[in-house]
Amino acid sequence: MTTTGLTDFDHDYLRTWTEPDPAQRRAIIDQLWSPTGRMSVSSLGTTIEGVENIAGHIAQVHDDLIAGKGLVFSYDQHVESGDVTLLRWSMTAANGQIVGRGADVIFRDGDGLIMAVHMFMGVN
Repeated sequence: MTTTGLTDFDHDYLRTWTEPDPAQRRAIIDQLWSPTGRMSVSSLGTTIEGVENIAGHIAQVHDDLIAGKGLVFSYDQHVESGDVTLLRWSMTAANGQIVGRGADVIFRDGDGLIMAVHMFMGVN
């Protein structure tokens, strides 16, 4: 298990949520995700299946929280174990106040494509 600084993957994964241009955001999603990927979101109590549905969810989060409310997402911690990456993140309001924290546990296949993400909200 390693705890390191952020990797290129981390930056690209964050851009899937923060990239303002929808076409560029979708291109990054298509580059990182397996077409049959799954995303489980603890706060919604649901699993989203398939890259098309995942891209739709990401677009909604971007429009509601990043573009709509001006929240900034950043990573506080990166931990790897084998083909699994844990990214602990914070949501920060324009006034600098942290308004949310969570962790994404990301599973990738042998080619490095995301097969599954388990998102846990409210992790401190």
